[in-house]
Amino acid sequence: MTTKISFFRWLSLTGYFCLMASMYLLLFVFNKPEPQNMLPALLFHVGPLLFPLRGLLAAKAYTHAWAGYLALYYFIIGVWYAGAEVDRLIGMLITLSSLVFFVAAIMFARLQGKANKAAAEKSSI
Repeated sequence: MTTKISFFRWLSLTGYFCLMASMYLLLFVFNKPEPQNMLPALLFHVGPLLFPLRGLLAAKAYTHAWAGYLALYYFIIGVWYAGAEVDRLIGMLITLSSLVFFVAAIMFARLQGKANKAAAEKSSI
């Protein structure tokens, strides 16, 4: 793995885990739901982030590609909370981490895909 590919992989993982931590902060510190609503709040806020975890840790380009688009859901959530006066700080953190995750994941998928294609062409010769 080249330095540029490795940089975008680690940047996407950093954005991903920062996004996950900020969602936990939102639910347990800033905007604590009622006890009976905790499970649905966790499922809708943190649940979708668990789907790409295995592929992101395994550095799969395809998983990075579609998980980057998952970050757009969290961008919308971040903008929503940034518009509120009380949750502005956590909303801006969610927005920033989702943007970092989106850009880094898409760049990793693009560069890793090109590297895989070049390696396949080289091995077939």
